[in-house]
Amino acid sequence: MQVGFLLLADHSESVNGKLYMVGGGWNVLRLPELPHEWGFHIALGLDVGWDETNTHHDLLVNVHDPDGNELGEGLAAEFEAGRPPGMPAGQEQRLVMSIGTAVTFTTAGPHAAVVLANGEEIGRARFYVTAGAPNGQELGPEA
Repeated sequence: MQVGFLLLADHSESVNGKLYMVGGGWNVLRLPELPHEWGFHIALGLDVGWDETNTHHDLLVNVHDPDGNELGEGLAAEFEAGRPPGMPAGQEQRLVMSIGTAVTFTTAGPHAAVVLANGEEIGRARFYVTAGAPNGQELGPEA
Protein backbone atom coordinates (compact mmCIF):
# COMPACT_ATOMS: atom_id res chain seq x y z
CA MET A 1 0.00 0.00 0.00
CA GLN A 2 1.26 3.46 -0.91
CA VAL A 3 0.18 7.05 -0.44
CA GLY A 4 -0.95 8.40 -3.81
CA PHE A 5 -1.31 11.89 -2.37
CA LEU A 6 -1.31 13.57 1.03
CA LEU A 7 -2.26 17.24 1.22
CA LEU A 8 -3.22 19.69 3.93
CA ALA A 9 -6.19 21.95 3.25
CA ASP A 10 -8.44 24.53 4.84
CA HIS A 11 -11.34 22.33 3.74
CA SER A 12 -11.76 19.21 1.62
CA GLU A 13 -14.42 16.63 0.83
CA SER A 14 -14.30 13.22 -0.76
CA VAL A 15 -17.29 12.36 -2.93
CA ASN A 16 -17.52 9.28 -5.18
CA GLY A 17 -13.76 8.78 -5.33
CA LYS A 18 -13.00 12.44 -6.14
CA LEU A 19 -11.48 15.09 -3.91
CA TYR A 20 -12.86 18.61 -3.66
CA MET A 21 -10.52 21.03 -1.90
CA VAL A 22 -10.40 24.70 -0.86
CA GLY A 23 -7.18 26.28 0.32
CA GLY A 24 -5.13 23.14 -0.22
CA GLY A 25 -1.47 22.34 -0.52
CA TRP A 26 -0.12 24.62 2.21
CA ASN A 27 2.93 23.83 4.31
CA VAL A 28 3.14 26.90 6.58
CA LEU A 29 0.55 27.64 9.25
CA ARG A 30 0.86 31.15 10.69
CA LEU A 31 -1.12 31.51 13.92
CA PRO A 32 -1.67 34.73 15.86
CA GLU A 33 -0.24 33.22 19.07
CA LEU A 34 0.61 29.94 20.75
CA PRO A 35 -1.04 27.92 22.13
CA HIS A 36 -3.80 28.08 19.52
CA GLU A 37 -6.46 25.62 18.35
CA TRP A 38 -6.80 25.31 14.57
CA GLY A 39 -9.09 23.20 12.41
CA PHE A 40 -8.03 21.88 9.00
CA HIS A 41 -8.43 18.87 6.71
CA ILE A 42 -6.05 16.13 5.65
CA ALA A 43 -6.71 14.95 2.09
CA LEU A 44 -5.47 11.42 1.52
CA GLY A 45 -5.35 9.05 -1.44
CA LEU A 46 -4.33 5.47 -0.66
CA ASP A 47 -3.25 3.19 -3.49
CA VAL A 48 -4.09 -0.35 -2.41
CA GLY A 49 -2.19 -2.99 -4.38
CA TRP A 50 -3.93 -5.84 -6.21
CA ASP A 51 -2.61 -8.37 -3.72
CA GLU A 52 -3.82 -6.20 -0.79
CA THR A 53 -7.46 -6.02 -1.89
CA ASN A 54 -10.15 -8.13 -0.20
CA THR A 55 -8.05 -7.96 2.98
CA HIS A 56 -8.61 -6.17 6.30
CA HIS A 57 -6.34 -3.14 6.94
CA ASP A 58 -5.81 -0.76 9.86
CA LEU A 59 -5.31 2.95 9.19
CA LEU A 60 -4.03 5.57 11.61
CA VAL A 61 -3.63 9.28 10.79
CA ASN A 62 -2.16 11.62 13.41
CA VAL A 63 -0.63 15.08 13.67
CA HIS A 64 2.80 15.19 15.33
CA ASP A 65 4.62 18.09 16.98
CA PRO A 66 8.36 18.85 16.50
CA ASP A 67 9.25 16.21 19.13
CA GLY A 68 7.13 13.50 17.47
CA ASN A 69 4.35 13.63 20.07
CA GLU A 70 0.82 13.04 18.80
CA LEU A 71 -1.50 16.05 18.97
CA GLY A 72 -5.23 15.53 19.33
CA GLU A 73 -7.06 12.26 18.87
CA GLY A 74 -6.17 11.47 15.28
CA LEU A 75 -8.14 9.01 13.19
CA ALA A 76 -8.12 5.26 13.61
CA ALA A 77 -10.07 3.23 11.06
CA GLU A 78 -10.37 -0.23 9.58
CA PHE A 79 -11.04 -0.76 5.88
CA GLU A 80 -11.09 -3.29 3.11
CA ALA A 81 -10.75 -2.42 -0.58
CA GLY A 82 -12.53 -4.90 -2.81
CA ARG A 83 -11.93 -5.91 -6.41
CA PRO A 84 -14.80 -4.90 -8.64
CA PRO A 85 -15.82 -7.34 -11.39
CA GLY A 86 -13.68 -6.97 -14.49
CA MET A 87 -10.80 -5.24 -12.72
CA PRO A 88 -7.58 -6.10 -14.59
CA ALA A 89 -5.07 -8.21 -12.68
CA GLY A 90 -2.41 -6.05 -11.03
CA GLN A 91 -4.45 -2.83 -11.01
CA GLU A 92 -4.36 -0.76 -7.80
CA GLN A 93 -7.47 0.54 -6.08
CA ARG A 94 -7.33 4.20 -5.00
CA LEU A 95 -9.24 5.13 -1.86
CA VAL A 96 -9.81 8.88 -1.55
CA MET A 97 -10.66 10.38 1.82
CA SER A 98 -10.83 13.68 3.66
CA ILE A 99 -10.14 13.81 7.38
CA GLY A 100 -11.26 16.84 9.36
CA THR A 101 -9.27 17.59 12.48
CA ALA A 102 -8.75 20.28 15.10
CA VAL A 103 -5.44 20.51 16.92
CA THR A 104 -4.15 22.74 19.70
CA PHE A 105 -0.67 23.83 18.64
CA THR A 106 1.59 24.75 21.56
CA THR A 107 4.99 25.05 19.89
CA ALA A 108 6.36 26.59 16.71
CA GLY A 109 8.46 24.58 14.29
CA PRO A 110 8.12 21.54 12.04
CA HIS A 111 5.00 19.42 12.45
CA ALA A 112 3.64 16.55 10.36
CA ALA A 113 0.48 14.70 9.43
CA VAL A 114 1.55 11.05 9.63
CA VAL A 115 -0.19 8.08 7.97
CA LEU A 116 0.28 4.51 9.19
CA ALA A 117 -1.19 1.43 7.51
CA ASN A 118 -1.07 -1.85 9.40
CA GLY A 119 1.36 -0.29 11.89
CA GLU A 120 3.86 0.88 9.25
CA GLU A 121 4.41 4.53 8.33
CA ILE A 122 3.59 5.02 4.65
CA GLY A 123 3.54 8.81 4.39
CA ARG A 124 3.89 12.16 6.06
CA ALA A 125 3.05 15.73 5.09
CA ARG A 126 5.41 18.15 6.81
CA PHE A 127 4.34 21.68 7.69
CA TYR A 128 5.68 24.51 9.79
CA VAL A 129 3.83 26.34 12.55
CA THR A 130 4.79 29.94 13.29
CA ALA A 131 3.23 32.48 15.63
CA GLY A 132 2.85 36.24 15.33
CA ALA A 133 3.16 38.61 12.42
CA PRO A 134 5.87 38.29 9.79
CA ASN A 135 8.74 40.76 10.22
CA GLY A 136 7.61 44.30 9.48
CA GLN A 137 3.90 43.40 9.36
CA GLU A 138 1.04 43.58 11.81
CA LEU A 139 -1.72 41.07 12.37
CA GLY A 140 -5.32 42.24 12.35
CA PRO A 141 -7.55 44.38 10.17
CA GLU A 142 -6.09 47.20 8.13
CA ALA A 143 -6.89 50.74 9.23
